[in-house]
Amino acid sequence: MSTATIDKMELKEKISLLPEERVNEVKSFIDFILAQSEMIKQTPTNLRGIWKNKGFEKINDLDSELKDLRKEMNDSILKREF
Repeated sequence: MSTATIDKMELKEKISLLPEERVNEVKSFIDFILAQSEMIKQTPTNLRGIWKNKGFEKINDLDSELKDLRKEMNDSILKREF
């Protein structure tokens, strides 16, 4: 485990011990540090087309197909004997 990871764990533990009235003070300080740092901003991931060419195009009525599969699963679960 890296020292940075250990430091973060120690910080979490210490923050949990703070009196409630001081937690907001620490939060404000952390927000300030983060605003000043040059962290790389992550861009949102675009999931458009993630299911393209996965075989779903061959299903004419996907909603109906899903309802049928759910009914089959439900029926098989309810028919089980314990």
